Amino acid sequence: MIVTFPHMGEMYIPIKVLLDTSDIDYIIPPYRKKESLEAGVMHSPEFACLPFKTILGDFIYGVENGANFILFGGGCGQCRLGYFGDLQSEILRSLNYRINFVCVDLSNLSIKEVLKKIQPLTKGKNKLKIVKGIIYAIKTVYMIDNLSKLSRYTRCRETNKGDTDRIISNLHENIQNEKCYRAIKLLIKSARKKIKKIPLDKARRPIKISIVGEMYVAAHPYINFEIEKKLGNMGVEVYNNLCISNWITEHLIKKMLPFKLKNKPIEAGKEFIRTDDIGGHGMHTIGWSALSGKRNIDGVIHIFPFTCLPEVIAQCTFSEIQKKYSIPIMSLIIDEMTGEAGYITRLEAFVDMLEQKKLIKYTPS
Repeated sequence: MIVTFPHMGEMYIPIKVLLDTSDIDYIIPPYRKKESLEAGVMHSPEFACLPFKTILGDFIYGVENGANFILFGGGCGQCRLGYFGDLQSEILRSLNYRINFVCVDLSNLSIKEVLKKIQPLTKGKNKLKIVKGIIYAIKTVYMIDNLSKLSRYTRCRETNKGDTDRIISNLHENIQNEKCYRAIKLLIKSARKKIKKIPLDKARRPIKISIVGEMYVAAHPYINFEIEKKLGNMGVEVYNNLCISNWITEHLIKKMLPFKLKNKPIEAGKEFIRTDDIGGHGMHTIGWSALSGKRNIDGVIHIFPFTCLPEVIAQCTFSEIQKKYSIPIMSLIIDEMTGEAGYITRLEAFVDMLEQKKLIKYTPS
């Protein structure tokens, strides 16, 4: 069997590690391909959100290029993500694609659940390699997210603009040619060392912006027009807590502990809405916005796909959060019709406003 899977930011790297270690053949959809998105848009319901359309486009590319097994992470609760798998599998069958479609329940994730779901793929494979693959993949997630965190710190402070982006770009190119966890691990470590050697303007005090919103859009550079890179090159230090490592910590590692730990953003969000779940990442949006205010972040950018109801509900709390913490919050709604030029203009205007606000705050009267 040949498996394919959708992109979600840099998640393809740990999935590649898992499949390579397990000796499973796969097709990786192109990271940035307009035609894939167009195919997803063409065959999706008009009311579907951009993540649905983008994921469907990745599936179509994979199947048309030889894949006969789809591995996807779905969910349940008050979010349409729980219906993605069922609807997308029906759409693919209506297009006469004959595939095995496996959806892993991300809301109840465990290694046992993953092994059970991918059993058709692992039949006849070395079980020890598969377990190693899962462990290596989780380790890779944390290494990649730590590297991204470091790049967000250096990008806004580097004296030679573009140094961080060049290192990250070369890393992705080199990873494509490797099929070994140890080789990919060395590439990531090498990139980290190179980034640490980048000359920085240590006197610079950049403004700080927190990214909140729907996880897929916030984590996928192709969908969010590389918001982290654009802000970083404007001299902004970006904080993005919507990363896969945080998600694994909350939904997998903490669940394995014999005691229960509180979820900080959800607890912070309860102050502004009387529930602990509004679907999707809505509570995290409210909580991280409030926590950003408490931690003296200069501003918040709320990014989400058009028609995403949990994020629309989360928006209703922003006036109260802004009033309590004096923190500006700007919402960016993304769909396949969003124009990059207007998007960049809004980012620039928001950054200019925050810089002026900071200048006034620290200028003696």
